[in-house]
Amino acid sequence: QWSLDVAGRQLTIETGRLAKQAGGAVTVRYGDTQVLATAVMSKDKSGVMGYFPLMVDYEERYYAAGKIKGSRFIKREGRPSDEAVLTGRAVDRTIRPLFDMRMRNEVQVVITVQSIDGENDPDIISIIAASAALSISDIPWDGPVAAVKVGMVDGQVVLNPTEEQEAKSTMNLTLAGTTERINMIEAGAHETPEEDVVRAFDAGHAEIKKIAAFIEDIKAEIGKEKREATLLVGTPEVEQTMRETLIAAGIEDALFGTKEEIGAQTAAVKERAEEMLREKLSEEEQENFSDIFALVYDEVCDTFVHKNIIEQDKRPDGRATTEIRPITCDTGVLPRPHGSGLFTRGETQALTVTTLGAPGDEQIIDTMEVDEKKRYIHHYNFPPYSVGEVRFMRGPGRREIGHGALAEKALVPVIPAKESFPYTILLVSEILESNGSSSMAATCGSTLSLMHAGVPITRPVSGIAMGMMTNFDTGEYKVLSDIQGAEDHYGDMDLKVAGTEKGITALQMDVKMKGIDTDMFQKTLAQAREGRMHILGK
Repeated sequence: QWSLDVAGRQLTIETGRLAKQAGGAVTVRYGDTQVLATAVMSKDKSGVMGYFPLMVDYEERYYAAGKIKGSRFIKREGRPSDEAVLTGRAVDRTIRPLFDMRMRNEVQVVITVQSIDGENDPDIISIIAASAALSISDIPWDGPVAAVKVGMVDGQVVLNPTEEQEAKSTMNLTLAGTTERINMIEAGAHETPEEDVVRAFDAGHAEIKKIAAFIEDIKAEIGKEKREATLLVGTPEVEQTMRETLIAAGIEDALFGTKEEIGAQTAAVKERAEEMLREKLSEEEQENFSDIFALVYDEVCDTFVHKNIIEQDKRPDGRATTEIRPITCDTGVLPRPHGSGLFTRGETQALTVTTLGAPGDEQIIDTMEVDEKKRYIHHYNFPPYSVGEVRFMRGPGRREIGHGALAEKALVPVIPAKESFPYTILLVSEILESNGSSSMAATCGSTLSLMHAGVPITRPVSGIAMGMMTNFDTGEYKVLSDIQGAEDHYGDMDLKVAGTEKGITALQMDVKMKGIDTDMFQKTLAQAREGRMHILGK
């Protein structure tokens, strides 16, 4: 058992008592909130070879709060609440960038909330627990990471605020990262100025460094020897032949144009390259051909997209790094609903519809953590036709729940108080086209729809997705405004920023690299503000 003082409270990590057959298992206690985290890696490679199969399951338990599930007829706890989905996503987004993406063993991290005190949120404790479990386990992983929550009360930064402090705080910022960089951000704020957010970022990272070093010490003391994972790799000669063939087939030029043009051009190049390679490579060299070729293809595209942007400021659709795609806004596009707004930015389009109801229509929230009513609700739908695909539609997945929550959070500070506007407000965003940044399109669509419905919001809110391309050899990087699909897929960062002319209302960041530092964050927020003001002007 090990303890560390974090924001005036004891953080205790214990191992060796529970779940001893897992690859790594720890309990982490902070106040009277306690979670169990386990990490296990399969012995064999997954049957799915196209991607690294990481599963993160966050399990809420009503017993943790001394509660019995509300329904009179069904007492078994079933599907996870939206809050559980969001916490699971936060853990996933923090730990995933630190795995080797060529790994093909299945890795499962399970976090079970065992006790909750109502003062200390289990979300940051879950990230710390997952990090500790992976660090001491036999699973190859480039951690540890740690997490903190940062609030701002009366202009002062508060680390891991209590429930009472959170109620007074103008910002709720969750940060996670390593001793060197921040790699996950989730925030809701009451129109907080950029400089205050940067101040909170710095204070949070200082505490993260302390906790991550603490986990590193535990790992050095009792960590298991790391197993060898199954990696998807071809021989160096085969991979080099694939790279040269793709370049000869014209992959670099194929990466420019509209989404449709790039899709057609790259498909033709892939087909040409595959034909050439089938002739060049022996039967033995063609083992796992499709999987290795897909991996090398992605790496080659990634290299060229980075090179063109960093060296020539040349984005796939020809825009400058700060340029935003053409925007059109329309309201009243549906005849009968109370309010509707259509927001189109380039090849991304969101139709957001507002319905106003009586106070009795409020949503009753009954979860492990809270019993409350909710009067402003936002749902986000992402049908397959929005990207020209065919697939089963089986209700919202984790991504839809996450995007809906982000767009909802962005508008909360401008929604009128119940005393002056007692209606229940339900927004539904239908993503009709998508080429990057659809959650921010839903945010802009929400503003249009609410104003059309006559909801007296205090100020309009706009949102923008920011990206980054980094040269890891020189440290040079370029910040991109309003990223689209290819820049999201091959880029190193996706930072969504929403807010009003006064300040920021919501942030969300994931990365594919090790993370970002203060200078990168500051520069991105400043460039995002210019973009947000441009969008508000529309």
